[in-house]
Amino acid sequence: MKTTKHFDYIVNRIASAKINADSLASGIGHHGIEGEIREIAAKECIEPFITQSYQCGTGKVIDSFQGLSDQLDLIIYHRKVAPPILVGRDLGLYPVECVRYVFEIKSTLSSREVRDANKKFRSVNNLLSFPRRESDGSVKGGALPATVLLAFNSDITSSEIDRYKKHTQDEHPPCTVLCVLGKGYWYYNAASKDWYGLEANSDFPPFFEFGMFITGLMNTLSSEETAIRPFSPGVYINVDDVMQSTLKKSGK
Repeated sequence: MKTTKHFDYIVNRIASAKINADSLASGIGHHGIEGEIREIAAKECIEPFITQSYQCGTGKVIDSFQGLSDQLDLIIYHRKVAPPILVGRDLGLYPVECVRYVFEIKSTLSSREVRDANKKFRSVNNLLSFPRRESDGSVKGGALPATVLLAFNSDITSSEIDRYKKHTQDEHPPCTVLCVLGKGYWYYNAASKDWYGLEANSDFPPFFEFGMFITGLMNTLSSEETAIRPFSPGVYINVDDVMQSTLKKSGK
């Protein structure tokens, strides 16, 4: 099977990153450090393929109603709509309107790790992006970031998507993209309420599933470069609320 230069570059990066991460994490005896090694490796394999307007970071996602997500391993965001509050070079609080992808990165995927990722993704799905007030006074939100569960290894030999469905009782799954190296790649289509993708097997080149994921990522970011929805970021700085509250207290 003949592959392109781009495909070879993508799978060679993830193959090398996996070897190095496995070697560094082996016998380290600290779950947190092992996780950070995988997060760095994943970022090095994803960041080269994001388009110009987007950047990678880590931290939490926020909304204009003071909603706050759990800590997330990797966030792909842009600065066209609303700037993040960066605590460090890559650590910050990211307005949900500027976030396109959030990741949980697992060293070895297990049932426990699936549940942990779902919990964190639910905290993102509870946020309100591009809020609009309806005629009945209720507030409705717009599109939310894609949620990606990326794992370097797995503790089972059977189907990963079957396991994910088994441990996910939500009407709509908190995770919308599942990629497990050596096991497969799947994405959830909300319109059809079904999963699409493939199980990895020996008929495909190594890490073909990661190549599929990067293809989807690049296509999505490229198509949205010039179609980012307008938004007024001033709602994150509630000067009007503060002023009205102050005037009310002073009786003016």
